[in-house]
Amino acid sequence: MDNKKIAIIFPGMGYHSDKPLLYFSKKLARENGYELIEVNYDFPYKAREIMNDKVKMKEAFEIAADQIKEKLGEISFTTYSDVVFIGKSIGTALAAYYDRKLQVGARHIVFTPVPQTFEMLRDKSGIVFHGLDDPWCPTDIATSMCKKLGLELFTVDKANHSLETGSATTDIRNLMGIMKKVKAFITPYRVVMFDLDGTLTDSGRAITSSVAYALSDFGITDQPQEKLETFIGPSLYDSFVREYQMDDKDCNKAVALYRSIYEKERMYDVDIYEGIPTLLNNLKEKGYTVILITSKPLVFAEKILERVDLSKYFDHMVGPDLSDHSSDKKRLIEIAINTYDLDKNACIMVGDTAYDIKGAVDAGIDSIAVSYGYGNTEEMMREGATFLVNSAKEIEALL
Repeated sequence: MDNKKIAIIFPGMGYHSDKPLLYFSKKLARENGYELIEVNYDFPYKAREIMNDKVKMKEAFEIAADQIKEKLGEISFTTYSDVVFIGKSIGTALAAYYDRKLQVGARHIVFTPVPQTFEMLRDKSGIVFHGLDDPWCPTDIATSMCKKLGLELFTVDKANHSLETGSATTDIRNLMGIMKKVKAFITPYRVVMFDLDGTLTDSGRAITSSVAYALSDFGITDQPQEKLETFIGPSLYDSFVREYQMDDKDCNKAVALYRSIYEKERMYDVDIYEGIPTLLNNLKEKGYTVILITSKPLVFAEKILERVDLSKYFDHMVGPDLSDHSSDKKRLIEIAINTYDLDKNACIMVGDTAYDIKGAVDAGIDSIAVSYGYGNTEEMMREGATFLVNSAKEIEALL
C-alpha cells in the first residue's frame, strides 16, 4: 500500500465546506498531504423543518445517502494508508453510515452530531465536537454515547449547532482551540522532543548557584534569584552577555568558572518533575520516538539523564558541544529532523521557555509550553505555542 491519505468532507444542511469548521479542517488536511473529496447533496427541506421531525430527518438522510452513493463507491479505500471522514451535523451520520456500509475503517472528525450519528459510529473511531447549547443534540446524549462508544468528546460552552456563541472574539478563540485538536487528530504526533532544564528536571539550584559562583569572581554578588534564573534555558555565553554585558573574554572566563564548579560539585543537584518518568515510559511503550533537544552541552546532559535514570527513554539526544555558545533551538531541532529523517508534521517540541517555543515555530513544528518550569507563560504564548499544559500528566493526555 502506498502512503496515500484521503479525507472525505460530509457537509451539513446549510453548513457548506466554506464555513469555518469545515474550511479550516480541509486546509489542515491538505497541508498534511491528504487528498480531498467533498460529497454534496440537495435536500427538499430546510434544516429547521426537520430539527424535531424524525420522519423528515430519516427522509433527508436517505435522499442524501442515495446522492453520494455513486461517488463514494468509485473510491478504492484499500489503496489509502489513512482515511478520515470529516462530517458536520447530518453529514456526521452519513459519514458513519458509509463507513460501516463500505467497511472503510475510517477515522472520524464529528462536528455537532445529530443523535442518529451515534447509532452508526464505530467504537473508538474518532473525536466529537459538541456545543453545550446545541438544540439538535442534547448534551446528555452526546456525553453518554461518547462514553459508551469510547469517543473523545470536546464540548464548547454556550455554543450552538455551529459551535458559535454569538461573540466573535470568543468564537475565534474557540475555533483556534478546535483546529489545534483537529490538527493533532489528522496527523498524530509520533516524535516528541523534550527540553531538559525546567521541562524534565528542576535544575534551578545547580544552575543558579554555579552562575553565582562565576559572578563572584568578577565582584558581582547578592544577585536577585529571579535574575539568576534567567540563565536556565539559553546558553551560558548568551546569558552573561544579555544580563551583564560581558565581552567575549569575560564571557569565556565566566563560562569556564561556571563549568568548573558545576561539573565538579553541582551538576547532579536536580529534581525530576512529578510524573516525568511515567510520561516517558508510557510514550516509549506506545511507540513514540523520544528525543532530547537541549542547549546544555550534550556531554553534561547525557551524564545527568544517566544519573537520574531517564536516559533509557530517549531514542536520540541533540545538544551543542562545549565550544558551542548558541541558544538557537531551531538549529538543534533541524539537526534532529535532518539527521533522523523525521516528518515535521509528526513532531512536537515540549519546553518551558520562549526559546523552546520560538525554536519550534521557526523550525516549522508544533509545540507544548509547560507552565511549571522557569519560563514566562505569556512570552511562550506570544511566541506561538500550540498548546499550554500545567503538568506531565497533561502532556500525556494531550498526546
